[in-house]
Amino acid sequence: MVMIYRYISYNFIKSFFIVLLIMSTLAWITQAIGYMGLFIDKEKSLVDFFKLTILMYPWVISMLIPASLLIASVLSMDKMMKDSETVILDTSGVSLFQKVYPYIAITLLITILHYLLTLYLAPWSMSHFRDNINEIRSDIISSSFKKNQFSTPHNDYTIYVSEKNESGNFIGIMIKDNNSDEVTVTYTSKNGRLINVEGQIILEMTDGIIFTENKYTDASINRISFENYKMNLTNVFDFAESKYSKLSEKSLTELLKAIRSEIGINTSSSQIMNETHARIASPLYSVAFIFISLFYMQKNANFRNLNIKHFFYVGSIAFLLKLSGSILTNELKEHDLYYLHYIPPISVISLYLIYLLAYNLIELQRVNEIIK
Repeated sequence: MVMIYRYISYNFIKSFFIVLLIMSTLAWITQAIGYMGLFIDKEKSLVDFFKLTILMYPWVISMLIPASLLIASVLSMDKMMKDSETVILDTSGVSLFQKVYPYIAITLLITILHYLLTLYLAPWSMSHFRDNINEIRSDIISSSFKKNQFSTPHNDYTIYVSEKNESGNFIGIMIKDNNSDEVTVTYTSKNGRLINVEGQIILEMTDGIIFTENKYTDASINRISFENYKMNLTNVFDFAESKYSKLSEKSLTELLKAIRSEIGINTSSSQIMNETHARIASPLYSVAFIFISLFYMQKNANFRNLNIKHFFYVGSIAFLLKLSGSILTNELKEHDLYYLHYIPPISVISLYLIYLLAYNLIELQRVNEIIK
């Protein structure tokens, strides 16, 4: 029996890592390519691009583990059926529990690793990735404020700076904004500085004037004086949009600390609690997906090929399960219904365990009848 477990486990693990590697690499390339322009603007090398964007890989892997397990289990069982290995196991008196045991055991081990990824490694890597991206953005923006030069980081914006002091702050700023179809807005200020606020690059200007001029009429120019004005420059420059929320970049320890102290994260306690429970519930989908696969892949086990409808059932049910979980997570963001995050995966897990127990009881009754 040990040899059978090893054989099934080997095929399953091999399929899982191949599928995960292919899917995660494609997903990583899709995500990383959006930041290519940022590195080109900064004249970074391909090695620098790889070193930084590889930090997204743990997050990508954590998202794809459940789907990879599902596909790997289907491929593994399909191979066994095509090679008539499932028929041999059935005729040898191997029970259903013994056949599914390797899949369940391996999935539980991978789920533990999934928890480490989801709760700690992926948030850590994404937080470092975001910090490095913001540093590059800040450097590019700062380099666009050149002394006594007009720069055009965007076709609709023109920037001019008279002086730069030793601390990097600006003296004598002019920014012309032609982004609007109707008016031209010109900002002038005596002093300014760049600040980073929650991933957004902000130009803080002091002691200045905003001039507004209509492009299509000869109306007089409107002017508004200000003592302090903040302008978000992140949207002025052609950067990839931020795809990850601040909460997703916090580890479980940081989230629990924020819940206890109610400080450190600029969001409501309900959002923090929902993010925490959604993060804990996420790896349970790996177990749920395997159970869906095991249930339908046991059908028509005496045939050399799986019925195509079973592939459709497995994919559809897994997709609907994950979709329902995602919708539920989004709907619960502002509500104190944290434990509802666990309902979709635990419902499937419970149903399969009941099915497995009932099936084995029926098999045991049949064996007792034969003995009698």
